[in-house]
Amino acid sequence: MKKLLFLLLLLLFTVASFSFSVVDDLGRVVEIETVPQRIVVAAPAFTDYLVKLGCADKIIGVTDYDMFDAEKIGQMTPLNIEKIISIKPDLIIVAGGFQAAETYKLEKFGLTVICLNPNTMDAIFRTTTFLATILDVTDKGEEVVADAQNRMLSVSRDKAYKIPLDERKEVFYAMISGNEVKDLWTCGQGSFLNEVISLAGGVNITGNYSGSNGWLPLSVEFVASKNPDTILVPAYYEGGEAAAETTIKAFSPWKDINAVKNGEIYGIDGNKASYANLQLIDLIEQIYEVLYGEK
Repeated sequence: MKKLLFLLLLLLFTVASFSFSVVDDLGRVVEIETVPQRIVVAAPAFTDYLVKLGCADKIIGVTDYDMFDAEKIGQMTPLNIEKIISIKPDLIIVAGGFQAAETYKLEKFGLTVICLNPNTMDAIFRTTTFLATILDVTDKGEEVVADAQNRMLSVSRDKAYKIPLDERKEVFYAMISGNEVKDLWTCGQGSFLNEVISLAGGVNITGNYSGSNGWLPLSVEFVASKNPDTILVPAYYEGGEAAAETTIKAFSPWKDINAVKNGEIYGIDGNKASYANLQLIDLIEQIYEVLYGEK
């Protein structure tokens, strides 16, 4: 009996000692009373964090845009609050920026919500640690962050840093519309992808320009005038890289750009390039490889 009482008291102490407050990226104080077991990930970028932390089994709901195998809750905005409530989550993760307003809507229903908005590599590492703390897997979080930082530094510090500035390749990240070069968008100052290109040793031709969340539209003529050495074009389905590269090569207004003349057009994984999470480490490695030819 005494042993049972001791175990019950120990359990109560453990639960009570876990309870703490966190501050999310909206500056909100959120009370985390127990380790979350039922999580809705309302922005696809954060699914990978939980997977890498070994907490994928806690994900019970994702949006229709998320490939993770869990119950679908619909679109990212506006969120289907009725659907979310019906699956009884004890934590909901939403993204800052366009999704921030959804935080306050969910909060009105007494739901526990955290809003996260990482937009730099350091912020991605902090977000990993933040989620590891909430999920009570701090050791795993430290391991994941250390591995990611080491991989990043093995490129940025040990390789890219040693390339003389006047020998670094000028890069254009071409977000095209389907199989046509129109409605061009790219990454600029303040975007995580601008940092990724820099860490890989490239010089983003729009790195000194900014826009909404660091993304901006631009003209075909602007790209031609900048004459980039390399063009990176995202593809969003398996095997799509070749088709994306072909589209750029066949675009006659860019036939005299160095990247086109020298065949330095590379399709990259657009899904990894779209989200501020640790998959960007893969992208840093890939971009360095295509820029400087090291396997």
